[in-house]
Amino acid sequence: MADLSPYQQHVQSLLARSPELARLLVHNTQEAMRASSADLAMAADRSLLFQVAEIVQAQRSPYEHALASHIKSEIEKQSQPESSSPSLTVLSLDELTLVDEAQAEQEIEVSRTVQLIDLAAEWELRELQAFTSTLQGETRLKPQDNPARPAVFAKALSTATRELPLADNERHMLLRISGKVLADLLKVFYAQTCEKLRQQGWSPQAYKAVTTPRAVPQSDVNVTQPGALHSLLEKLPVPPRAHQTPASEASPSSDGQPALTFQALGHAWPPGTTQAQTNSARSFSEEQVFDLLNRLFAQMHRDQELQPAICNMIDQLQPAVMRVARNDPQVLRSAQHPAWQLINQLAAYASGYSESEQADQAELAAFLSFIQPRIQQLVRPPGPTLAQLDATLADVQRFIEAQSQAQLQAAPQAVTQLQEADLRLSVRPILLQQVEQQLATHKLKTSIRDFLLGPWVDVLSRVMASMTPDEDEVQAMMATVDDLLHSLQRPVNMSERESLRQSLPGLIGRLKRGMASIALPTDQQDAILDDLMGIHTHHLLSTPKATSRQAEPSAEDIVANMRKEMRQETRERNQADEPSVGHSSSARSHHPQLVDTNLGSLPTVPMAYGEDMHDMARASTPMDWADALQKGMWCKLFLQGQWTTAHLLWISANRQFYMFTSERAGRMHSMTRRALERLRAEGLATDLEDRSLMQRAVDSMLQDLHD
Repeated sequence: MADLSPYQQHVQSLLARSPELARLLVHNTQEAMRASSADLAMAADRSLLFQVAEIVQAQRSPYEHALASHIKSEIEKQSQPESSSPSLTVLSLDELTLVDEAQAEQEIEVSRTVQLIDLAAEWELRELQAFTSTLQGETRLKPQDNPARPAVFAKALSTATRELPLADNERHMLLRISGKVLADLLKVFYAQTCEKLRQQGWSPQAYKAVTTPRAVPQSDVNVTQPGALHSLLEKLPVPPRAHQTPASEASPSSDGQPALTFQALGHAWPPGTTQAQTNSARSFSEEQVFDLLNRLFAQMHRDQELQPAICNMIDQLQPAVMRVARNDPQVLRSAQHPAWQLINQLAAYASGYSESEQADQAELAAFLSFIQPRIQQLVRPPGPTLAQLDATLADVQRFIEAQSQAQLQAAPQAVTQLQEADLRLSVRPILLQQVEQQLATHKLKTSIRDFLLGPWVDVLSRVMASMTPDEDEVQAMMATVDDLLHSLQRPVNMSERESLRQSLPGLIGRLKRGMASIALPTDQQDAILDDLMGIHTHHLLSTPKATSRQAEPSAEDIVANMRKEMRQETRERNQADEPSVGHSSSARSHHPQLVDTNLGSLPTVPMAYGEDMHDMARASTPMDWADALQKGMWCKLFLQGQWTTAHLLWISANRQFYMFTSERAGRMHSMTRRALERLRAEGLATDLEDRSLMQRAVDSMLQDLHD
């Protein structure tokens, strides 16, 4: 070890102690389960605990080995320097970090264990991180570079438990108990490691005070609501001049134009507004309006989350917005005015770039070079016009779109596969409904029914997403369900039996191609083919027996039946709509409309989504939050055991997949919508700016007024 650097020697010491840590973790977990059994009030919980304890005892040796192996692997991975990213031009979807629901659940497990460790070993961990910085020759603390950080052990524990034969509820119980045990062990482990380094003559990196900006609480004013900015005027102290000069006698402004009153702003008062409120509002002068705007810009200037370069740019825009406010009442009527949208967009775009990362600063500098000339055009008097603001906002959005597209071009295969996966998810419910209708009148073996409603629907979804509906292969696969159902009916004569014999090779060939296309496990393929072979062999070897099977309806019969059903449905709907019927909605629920699921009705274009986005901080559910995400936004995601700042590059047409790029060299993360919503529900996904710059300015202004 003499040839190793101090940091590498430290890593080797951690690796050597991993087996003992794993042994203690398993032993102490077993002791904790024995102690916990008497505390459980519910018999079901005690039974579950006993099952977990028995499995851990039976698998103790391989479980210890797995734990030690995964701890070593995570330490080695964490201690390696960031390698250059592979060529993204050859990456496929499988080679990107695809976060699905299973991975999201694992991230949630890891985050809970990390929280337990942080709480139990806060000071010991901080000291070890300071020692690690000294060993690496760093001048500042970088917790993410600590090879023994909590996420390393939490990920190892989560991965090792998945190798035990445990059901999900059993795993969750084991993780809850093991997480607490691991936190206590690491408190001692960290302290011993620090003491060993101190004995070797090392000193921890000196702590530096970090000034944390005061967190401004959210106010009850939501700037996305119409009239929200106007409502702030009543909350401001009235300037002396406003007391002395009635609005009707207000003197001209400094540029010779008449003073601006609330009435001139054209505010539309909501229903229920009293006359006193209206009269009070109409007394607001231009001076008061400008006082509000000055206060808002002052708060923006002091915003700690704003990049300095963007702050200077917004300072340049202030007089231009003042000029716009004199002539355009929408400035104080809606935060969706292009002036505010532009300011919020500038702040949001730059929020994810780090001042210490050279690559980030290069990208930010490119954006500033692009936008600065356009800002200069806006600030020249007498402008800006509404058209100029709209054009500049569109330019910014095009720049962000072009930047995202340039990054996406590095991984064309992955994007194509995500697009196909997105379309598969959108057409699958329709295809499932169609297959269910096809099976409704047939009595089938359970294994065959499950196959057609499960794997075969996946096959149909794949071919529909990757091919055009009129291709021969699509038509053949879509016809397979009817052909298979027909083959399972016993022939009624020799001609039908011969026809069955001739059709089976093609039918079985289609089934094999379809199962191979979704990589269905071989044992499952063999099982369904064996079931079909048994039925088909019986039909081919038995003597055909005439039955009273009803003849297939003709095309004319089908049309006549459909017309009859439509007339009947119309009569029932008319009866349900009559005033005398008290429960029309209930009546209709018993007669749902038929859904056309023919091949021609399957979606071949993306589903449309609304363009109106709600304020991110006000999104009430994980689904609302995912719907409000837009390309170019910065998010904070808990991935691979740590918080990552990620740039949203791409959203699939049906919003079922999202692709991010993180601050680490070219790393891309593709996520399913359900995984993103799951992380959001657990507080492990958020946008970097939880409130827009405008919202933060309003909240901080109101806080100052209350203080």
